[in-house]
Amino acid sequence: MKGKNVPARAKDEASVSIYQSPDDVKSDMVRAILQWWLGKCGADIPDRSDLDPIELKPLLPNILISDVEHDPFRIRYRLVGTRAREATGFNIVGRYLDELLPTDPDEPWMDDYDIAYRTRRPVLGVSSIRTTSGGIFTYEYGLFPLRKGGSTVEQFVAVEDYEDLNSTLMDLVEWRERPPTK
Repeated sequence: MKGKNVPARAKDEASVSIYQSPDDVKSDMVRAILQWWLGKCGADIPDRSDLDPIELKPLLPNILISDVEHDPFRIRYRLVGTRAREATGFNIVGRYLDELLPTDPDEPWMDDYDIAYRTRRPVLGVSSIRTTSGGIFTYEYGLFPLRKGGSTVEQFVAVEDYEDLNSTLMDLVEWRERPPTK
């Protein structure tokens, strides 16, 4: 039921799940950026300078690039593709992830970024969010760590495949801005 706003059933739950294997990925977008990332890996993870928009042109509307702040660990969005911007319903460029989390406190987005940061490996998964009408909307995503000249993870490139989403996530789920953390 990827990319569909489906009616909720009693057993349906809003969740974010990390795939155990890249073979679990169904999204062509997520698989394409995974192949790009793996192809750029040499002795280390890819460098931000390896990211050539021409190579990823079909994915650009769904790509998000974020910066890492190390202490405390925070994620700040630097670039958000047009489709991702349409899906969220507002401009998150320059904003911190921990200020933009959905109202559900159990959404583990910061945990997913932390895992990719610590392991220096992509995090691939699926997010199912409860809609304001009580249904579940599901999409696949991938988070990919990047260096910037050194060996430390300094950025992420992410892709979110909303498939045929015709509304914004704000129509689907209640979002709120959180006050900045100190």
